[in-house]
Amino acid sequence: MAFLFTIAAACIGGDKAWADELPLGICQSTAQGPAKFSTALWKGAEIAISEINAQGGVNGRKLKPVPVDVGNNDPAQARLSLNKAIDVDKIVTLVCWGTNVMVQNGPLIDEADIAAFTTSSGTGVVKASKLTQQLEAVTTLYCKVSAKHVKAQYPDVKTFAVLYVNYEFGIEMRDKCADEFGKLGITLVASEGHPNAPPDLRAQVTKLLEAKPDAIYLAPIGGGTVALGIRTARELGFDGLLVTYGAGDTPDIYNLKVAEKNFFFVGNEVPETAPDVVKQTTATYGGYTPFGYEYVWLAAKLIKEAGGSEISGKKLIAKLREEGDIQTPVNRYIFKADGNTTRPLAIFTIANGGRKLERILSASEIE
Repeated sequence: MAFLFTIAAACIGGDKAWADELPLGICQSTAQGPAKFSTALWKGAEIAISEINAQGGVNGRKLKPVPVDVGNNDPAQARLSLNKAIDVDKIVTLVCWGTNVMVQNGPLIDEADIAAFTTSSGTGVVKASKLTQQLEAVTTLYCKVSAKHVKAQYPDVKTFAVLYVNYEFGIEMRDKCADEFGKLGITLVASEGHPNAPPDLRAQVTKLLEAKPDAIYLAPIGGGTVALGIRTARELGFDGLLVTYGAGDTPDIYNLKVAEKNFFFVGNEVPETAPDVVKQTTATYGGYTPFGYEYVWLAAKLIKEAGGSEISGKKLIAKLREEGDIQTPVNRYIFKADGNTTRPLAIFTIANGGRKLERILSASEIE
């Protein structure tokens, strides 16, 4: 009877309690672009979960990964999956992406009292949910770092164009890059949108090239679209600079020969001090692997410090923001009270089937 009472008590009230497991929600997708990120997230999370569970779990309870299907970055599909993960799987934390997914489901996260982390770069994500914290750099920071690198290393670039996914995230990336590049005297001369996971980009790139830009910034949500954009631009005769953000940090870009010249991306470095298994898995699955690892590590840290059997998203997020400056086994993060985060970024080129580190910018340097 005591055991049944404990479970019943866990299902009511504001806080959440479980007998022997701590379910952690991890967004997943079968869509072309997000599928690569979700696989990397899951692989990274599996590493941390295995390590922590081997040491006895957190406060005597084992961590359990729970997939949350967001479809093709579909807010409605995500809502169905989130409701199941909250009501049936009883997740205590969540990691997810997709500006539209996170913005439209922000109220649900707060209502469920779930501590959420996001790898979406959209600036509106944390405004939609008081209990969501960034793990990724936002669009403004990506564009700022990219613009400064172009100005310093490619002085002949005076104009640029943007090829972007035509929904909230891509539009925001286009506008933020126009601002940040513009501050340094690099003018946006053309922009073209495309649907998610387009089969062809020739029409859009052809229009961009009519403006004769010195550089093209690629702002899709990732997957094969970055590679498609690079190949299309080169096939149409563009030999200028191509730039993208973390969406280019995937094996299909590492193995793209035409990306080995006049191309760089701003992504997330895995330092030499990181666990070897994280570095090895990142090389196979791409730059989103550490996000999964660090998400689990942070969730475990916060739950352990909270103590007791009851877990509240409000308590976990408050603890995270109170501590603020946190060094994980991989990176240093500065978690801010408004949900935004400053984290290290790095600039990479491509060489010999892999990414080549050009420069690391620490969290404090970006700050």
